[in-house]
Amino acid sequence: MPRKLLVLAILALCLLPATLLTAQAAKYNDGVYTLKYDDAELGKVTVSVTVTGGRLAAVALPEGMGDVTLTEAEFAAWIKAFVAAPDFMTVDAVSGASQSCDLIKYAVQNALKKALK
Repeated sequence: MPRKLLVLAILALCLLPATLLTAQAAKYNDGVYTLKYDDAELGKVTVSVTVTGGRLAAVALPEGMGDVTLTEAEFAAWIKAFVAAPDFMTVDAVSGASQSCDLIKYAVQNALKKALK
């Protein structure tokens, strides 16, 4: 009997971080949030973020690329990884476009402040 309890306790401990992560993931109100972002060093961009199920679901640049130097193909590939990441601020930049990637990260981060619960 003690062995079964030990196995159950270990399983519970293994599942606890996943439960906490799920609880933390849904911290935004669903909707579309648009923000014009201007950084003295990184440039200007307008981002539109879509939140679904309390999580970042999509990012678009509705007014064109602004000061972003990524090609549309690079942007699409990077945004796919960016949106899928548990913490988008840790997603690596595209080689040669680190300032553009940082510009988008900070713009999205600020747009999501509008969506906080």
